[in-house]
Amino acid sequence: MSLSRIKVKQKKELIPDQELNHHIHVLTGAVQGGKTTLVTEMAEQLRKKGIRVRGFLCPGAISGGRRTDFKLVNIHTGYQLAMGSEKEKRDWIKYRRFYFNPEAFRQGTAWIKSSVSENAEILVIDEVGPMELEKMGWSEILDFLENKNNIIQLWIVRQEIVPEVIRRWKIPDQQVFTAASIESFLRKWQI
Repeated sequence: MSLSRIKVKQKKELIPDQELNHHIHVLTGAVQGGKTTLVTEMAEQLRKKGIRVRGFLCPGAISGGRRTDFKLVNIHTGYQLAMGSEKEKRDWIKYRRFYFNPEAFRQGTAWIKSSVSENAEILVIDEVGPMELEKMGWSEILDFLENKNNIIQLWIVRQEIVPEVIRRWKIPDQQVFTAASIESFLRKWQI
């Protein structure tokens, strides 16, 4: 694997290094580029090594080359529930072309808070997207996690919004990885 990283322009003079969140890492790539699949496999390998990996994944269903539905999956327990759908659902939140299950947001938030109290070693958030940048979706729990520097965090972010995400949560640009460079993330933390 190559160890290429995405270089993102971040005005370091505006954010002193000591204020950056060195515990948060970003895995990025194109939409439907295999990020969730890669993290699923990586989490399984890390669990086999005895590392406490927690958080959630959002695998999607693809039809006609586009995502139509996705679910929220607890990495630790495997429990899953419907997260989003193109089809209108009663009492779900409409955002752009999808309807989102408010219960999935409540459940995911509870999983994250539980993972923090259980001293997770690695915490995965799949995915941070436009909703979070508009202070919706997982925004509140991400703000909570921003100060949890005792947990290694891996946030999945689509490529086109990485600059906004790293600015918003003060993530150093050298902590942005692609599928091709995820090995350097593992080496950094000796896992």
